[in-house]
Amino acid sequence: MKKTDNIIGIAGIVFVFAALIWYSINRVWAVYHWILLIAGLIGVGYYIFVFYKNRNKAISKRSLKYGSNVTLQVIVVLAIIAMLAFISTRRHFRWDWTSSHLYSLSPQTKKVLDNLKKDVKVIAFFKSSNQRNARDVLDEYSYRSSHFKYQFVDPDEHPEIARQYGIRSYGTLAVECGPKRELVKKLTESNLTNAIIKVTRDKDKVIYFLTGHGEHSITDSSPEGYKDAVDAIKKENYIVKELNLARRKSIPDSCTALVIAGPKSNFLPGELDTIKAYLDKGGKVFLMVDPDHPKDLDDFAAKFRVKLGDDMVIDVSGVGQLFGAGPGMPLVTSYDHNNPITKDFNVMTFYPLACSVIPMKDKDGYTITELLKTSRNSWAEKDYSSGKVKFDEGRDIKGPVSIGVVVEKNHGKKKMVLVIFGDSDFAKNGYFKNQGNSNLFQNTISYLAEEEDLISIRPKEIQDRRLTMSQADVKGLFYLVVIAIPLLVIIIGTVIYIRRNR
Repeated sequence: MKKTDNIIGIAGIVFVFAALIWYSINRVWAVYHWILLIAGLIGVGYYIFVFYKNRNKAISKRSLKYGSNVTLQVIVVLAIIAMLAFISTRRHFRWDWTSSHLYSLSPQTKKVLDNLKKDVKVIAFFKSSNQRNARDVLDEYSYRSSHFKYQFVDPDEHPEIARQYGIRSYGTLAVECGPKRELVKKLTESNLTNAIIKVTRDKDKVIYFLTGHGEHSITDSSPEGYKDAVDAIKKENYIVKELNLARRKSIPDSCTALVIAGPKSNFLPGELDTIKAYLDKGGKVFLMVDPDHPKDLDDFAAKFRVKLGDDMVIDVSGVGQLFGAGPGMPLVTSYDHNNPITKDFNVMTFYPLACSVIPMKDKDGYTITELLKTSRNSWAEKDYSSGKVKFDEGRDIKGPVSIGVVVEKNHGKKKMVLVIFGDSDFAKNGYFKNQGNSNLFQNTISYLAEEEDLISIRPKEIQDRRLTMSQADVKGLFYLVVIAIPLLVIIIGTVIYIRRNR
């Protein structure tokens, strides 16, 4: 073989390795990488061709055939391995076998990252020895969006950077987008996603809760209060305020959405007119009523072509008993999957003491969506005050019963949205964390705030799935694994050995 052929073969190998090493350094595959790789493969191929051409005179045809086959198979296997390694560096995928997909990003986080239009930088202040777990989390975010970048800083090695960002403890993250900065003291998916939302949001969204009519208090931490619900939307970086129309007489311009949570007494003259005027200008209102709601709300809802039932929804499926309640707590698994609030929503929700909320036949230009419907084993009971209920044909409304609607209508460039639920107790502290109640409430707020990227199932929490074993279980497992299985293997091996040596 000529010396030139050897040089070409060696140069081909060098070019191939140079292309791969160059890519591993800057993590960008460009045209010049392809040129080096193709040139290298051509050089290696030429060397192999010349080698076997010259060796053909010295070895038999059969030996050449077998040798060529083996060499070709080795080259093919190496090429497949190299391509798989190359693809794995450019495409990220892993399997999450946990029951609740604890180690995968939640749909909400994926939506936020997919819709990310601004560059977000995260500086993670961790000790060098404690960066591994945090890196796994941040890698998931960076793989999802090219606008998300991060770097680690050890506060012990770079104290000047830690002082610049006001870092007082290890494990803190500084999330930046332009001039905005948010510090995250504990790295969780929920905290990090909310920080990204806050620094990328153009302006603050304000949610007002109406007061003065016996509504649920947003500061009450008892089972009857709305503190948990308010804390949940505050974590999504909404500003929450109270509004008393008897004092202010108007709805502030800063109001993103108005929440009316279970009023008990009638409204003062002009209050409902103020709310209707706000809606007619493209406002957003979330009205939650109960079976004993003030009667002036019937007329208010009727103006938007919705009938509030003077009834109580009864569910005889027996599911409410699992939560210590009777048939007065209807179960809902049927949602409108075209509306963003309940799209892909497959979680049960519960409504203690709900009334029917039904669209009128004459919509008068309004688009009305029946968002929530109870099961077939339910009905809307008219005569519920006695405590004894039964379905009366022609008087009661047979299930499925609508207990939640969305009313929409365009007013110029703005669209009014009125969401009416026939229950306010589902979002109070005592029931807020039951099944999908919290997600439904938060999704509704996000829809009214015109932030559909936040409408989804929220990040998961770690579930306690420890295996508890009795002493008998431990002994049984010991005898099975340590004694029975090894003994069985020994017996089988002995039998096979004796048979082969007969």
